[in-house]
Amino acid sequence: MADKSKILLIGGTGYIGKFIAEASIKEGHPTFLLVRESTLSSPAKSIVINNFKNLGVNFLAGDLLDHESLVKAIKQVDVVISSIAHDQVDNQVNIIAAIKEAGNIKRFFPSEFTTDVDRSHIVEPATGLAASKAKIRRAIEAEGIPYTCVASNCFAGFFLPALNRPSSGGLGSFLQPNVHGATASHSDKRVILGDGNVKVVFNNEEDIATYTIKAVDDPRTVNKILYIKPPGNIISSNDLVSLWEKKIGKTTERVYVPEEQILKNIQETSDFLRKLTLAICHSLFVNGDQTNFQIEPSFGVEASELYPDVIYTSVDEYLNQMNNKHLVDSKVAKQKESIHVTYTVDLQWFSTGKRTMPRTQSKQWMIPRTVNKGLCIKTPANIISSNDLVSLWEKKIGKTNFEEYSRYESHGDQTNFEIEPSFGVEASELYPD
Repeated sequence: MADKSKILLIGGTGYIGKFIAEASIKEGHPTFLLVRESTLSSPAKSIVINNFKNLGVNFLAGDLLDHESLVKAIKQVDVVISSIAHDQVDNQVNIIAAIKEAGNIKRFFPSEFTTDVDRSHIVEPATGLAASKAKIRRAIEAEGIPYTCVASNCFAGFFLPALNRPSSGGLGSFLQPNVHGATASHSDKRVILGDGNVKVVFNNEEDIATYTIKAVDDPRTVNKILYIKPPGNIISSNDLVSLWEKKIGKTTERVYVPEEQILKNIQETSDFLRKLTLAICHSLFVNGDQTNFQIEPSFGVEASELYPDVIYTSVDEYLNQMNNKHLVDSKVAKQKESIHVTYTVDLQWFSTGKRTMPRTQSKQWMIPRTVNKGLCIKTPANIISSNDLVSLWEKKIGKTNFEEYSRYESHGDQTNFEIEPSFGVEASELYPD
């Protein structure tokens, strides 16, 4: 069996980059991360950096704007995967130049991880971003560099939580303000852009990373667009809301926003990030730019068809994980019911409302007090408000920060309820030692 390609990640400490780095290590690739010296010493990135060190990621000092450091890093690997932020997309011309000079790269994955920019019909202000990504594609093609572009479609972690918390975080934050005189802040209202019948693709970020790494050494993906469109993740907004209603056992009010109103909102809002998000959503939910074309062998391949062995998280399963009433994986729950096995759900609060698996065998597995309970990890010293957290940080660094408050409502879903003995126990009370 041939050796696994050595992979260099540029932008690996970013949102999707972290998932790609972990998938690369998991698949057995020697994995390298290009990082600035300032990133290695940044308190904000310390958890990510330490996690990567523990996984076995190798760090190479360099900068996207430093040609010499780029060439030096690229010469040590076989494949380059870029997942840099939107505002740095144009700087990928520097990566292209370094790859050409190094002369050893078997594949380059530019930073796309979105809708296929060559087949989208996007409005301002998002046209500039799409044009920049398309420009990078043309530059790669012109230089004759072997490439794979990943059309990951929607990040489930950004879009789907809006079903559960319509006005707090992610997509919900951008849809919450007045729509036709109504707001989406109430828990029984769901905003639907357009008529709700256009199909969109929602993929779990871990699956996006897995498919990306699978493509690294696959000749079938050379000079192709890798579309991540598993059948179980293609769904319309209407069907998505109906599925969610089925999970939570109640009907919600649907607030439909016609295309004209979306375009008007884009024009009238002064918040650029909101403008950009609504423009992208117009492309997805009104134009249907993820599903309004056929993938032709001349330009693309579909990930779940290439790699049927990958067990991806379907939208249905993702909603099960998101719904607090379905904390146990549905497959595990069915097995549990059939054999009457006992269980404990471990609630780790870094991902509210999602099922997360313990990283190591835990004490509760041997303690009868946790049988058929949710183990809530809510240590008193770790419960804090944002104001108190910022104040504590200011005390540590010896200076006052400028504070900007979001106008969007937050519900405090980690702390707005009491743990009742009927369903849960608190870890630090059970294990004071």
